[in-house]
Amino acid sequence: MLTSTILQSISALFVLLTLIGFGLWLSTKKLFETPNSRATVSKLVTASLPFFLFYSVISKFSQEGLMDLLKFAGVPFLTVAINFLISILFIKMGLVRPHLKGTFIAAFSAATVLFVGVPLITTMYGTEGIPYLLVYFFANCVFIWTIGLFNIQLDGARKGDGITPRLISAKSLKMLFSPPLMGFLLGLVVVLLTIPIPNFIVVSTKYISQLTTPLALIFVGITVYFIGFQKLKKMPREVWLVLLSCFVIRPVVMYLCTMPLDMDMLMRKCFILGSALPVSSVIAVLSKSYGGDEEFASEAIGASTVAMIPVLPVLLIAVNLI
Repeated sequence: MLTSTILQSISALFVLLTLIGFGLWLSTKKLFETPNSRATVSKLVTASLPFFLFYSVISKFSQEGLMDLLKFAGVPFLTVAINFLISILFIKMGLVRPHLKGTFIAAFSAATVLFVGVPLITTMYGTEGIPYLLVYFFANCVFIWTIGLFNIQLDGARKGDGITPRLISAKSLKMLFSPPLMGFLLGLVVVLLTIPIPNFIVVSTKYISQLTTPLALIFVGITVYFIGFQKLKKMPREVWLVLLSCFVIRPVVMYLCTMPLDMDMLMRKCFILGSALPVSSVIAVLSKSYGGDEEFASEAIGASTVAMIPVLPVLLIAVNLI
C-alpha cells in the first residue's frame, strides 16, 4: 500500500513536471517573448475555466452526493479564517513592516486555486476531485474580495493613496461573482434542481474543458521561466513567511481541521492540496489598483510559484500518505 501510494505520487509528479517543463521549453524557444503572447495563454485558460467547472459539477455529482459535499462547505472558510488570524499574529509580533501589512495579510491566505489547483488535482485524482477543490475555491474567492481587498485598500489609505475602504462594496461583490465562480454555481443549481441539460451542451462543455489542465500547466511553466529560480535567493522576511504559509501553515491547518471530521478521504486530500498552493496572482493586480505594495505582492507570487516546483514531490507524497 505504501509503495503504490508513493509510485502514484511520483507518476502524477512526472505528469505535472512534464507539462510544466513543456511550457519552460517553449519559452526557451522564444515563443512567448512578448507580454501579449503570454497573456493569450492565460486568457485561453481563463475562458475555458467556467466550462471546466460547470462540466466537473454536472458530470461528477448527483443531487444526494452534492448535498453530502455541501455539509463540509464551512471547513475551508474556517481554515482561511485561521490563516488570517495567524497572519495578524505575525504582524503583532513585529515580523512584518508596517507598509506591507494589508498586502501581507492578503498574500498569506489567498491561493491561486484555479490556475495551479485544477491541473494538480486533475492529475492526481482525475476530475472526481475537482468539485471538492471548488468548495475551497469558493471560500478563497470570498476571502480575496472581502478581507483581502479591504486590507490592501487599508495600505493605500495609510499611504494617503486612497479613501478609507469598506469591507464589502458593490464593486467587490461584482468581482467576486467572476465567470469561473458563475460556472461553478450554475453547475450547483443544475444538479440541486435536477435540471435536464441537452446532450450537445454537455459534450461541448466537456471538449472546451479539456483545454484547461494542459494549458494551465504550460502557463505555469512559462511563468516559472520568466520569473527564474534566482527569485529564491534574495527575498525579504515577509516573503519567507508567505512561503511558510503556502507550503506548511495552510496545509497543516487544513489537516488539523479535517482530521476529526467523518469526511470522504478524497475530499480531505483535495482540501489539503487546495490550501497548499502559491499566492493568488489577483493580489498583485489589486495591490497595483488600490495602493498596496505591488512589488511585495509580485515577489510573493513569483517566489511561491517557483518554490512549488521543488516542494511538489514532498507535498504529493505527504498528502497521499494521509
